[in-house]
Formats: sequence, structure tokens, C-alpha cells
Amino acid sequence: MTTLKQVRNALSADTYSAKNGVFTVRRGFFYTHGRTAESFVEAVKRAFPAAVILDSGEVWKAFRGGATTANQSHWYVKFTFPGTDYRWSGDARVRS
Repeated sequence: MTTLKQVRNALSADTYSAKNGVFTVRRGFFYTHGRTAESFVEAVKRAFPAAVILDSGEVWKAFRGGATTANQSHWYVKFTFPGTDYRWSGDARVRS
């Protein structure tokens, strides 16, 4: 089973979290320098080839000095690993 510590060691991101077997990594940006959310997904796939990508995207927000990564422009990837069974329950994934 993959741990949050292993995810932190394998990926370069600003924030890392895990809940019910779903890992979320976020990388903030002010300028994209040609990168996209898809390039962040590819980085996750390179680090963890067996990962199942559940969600990814790009969030644009106006600059606010001192804001957390979740409250500024960032890319995010939510992923899990095979053998973890999830179903949709509204906007959240719930372990079956």
C-alpha cells in the first residue's frame, strides 16, 4: 500500500493530502510557463505508473499574497491505486 510519505518523496508539489485512499497533490503557479494540468498528470503517471487518475484540473484565482495553495492558482491531481474500490456519492468519492 502506498503511503503519503512515498507520494511526498516521489512528486514535486506544494501540498499533499490523503483521505480514504485518495491522494490529492497540488502545485501552485503565478505564470504557467507553457505547462498545463495535463503535464502535472503526466508527472504523477511517471512517478506512479499504476496510479488510477480520478480527477485533475487547473484552478485560476486572482493573486493574493500569503494565500494557501488551495486559494491561489494551481493544478491538482486526485489519484488512487488499483484494488481500492470507490463509487461516486454526490461530489465526493466514497469507499464501497
